[in-house]
Amino acid sequence: MVPANNFEQSMSGEALGDQTIDTIVSMYEKSQRQQPHEEPHIWLGNVWLGRAEAEHGVDISDPRMLEIALYETYLCSCVEPPLCARALGLYFLFKEQSEIIEKYTKFAKEFDELIGPVTEARDKGTIDELYRRYNPKTADHSGVQYNL
Repeated sequence: MVPANNFEQSMSGEALGDQTIDTIVSMYEKSQRQQPHEEPHIWLGNVWLGRAEAEHGVDISDPRMLEIALYETYLCSCVEPPLCARALGLYFLFKEQSEIIEKYTKFAKEFDELIGPVTEARDKGTIDELYRRYNPKTADHSGVQYNL
């Protein structure tokens, strides 16, 4: 049996990448169950906050952290749910474990497939409409607008 502290080392990079994505999807689903009247961007922000606290020791009680979480998850919130959660998992892989992305190109390919239409909408100036499609209440009440 592998000791818990060596568990990550015993996994292949591909399995670790898959596990990271699956964990993010599970966290998203949990947030969705806990706040069923919210929208994808809020659920993704909650996931970002949970991961930031657990993996990086970030103090999520700092009010600025929610703003950062929403900024960091904006592009993923423009991906159709529930695929937006996979996009966020892939985003974390890019940011935190780029060596996995480099070695296992399936992750980069999937991320490009999910985020491609979002970056295209951003480049065309139609990202606000895409955001509103999946987050209508949040778009109406928050004035969310990011120049990414």
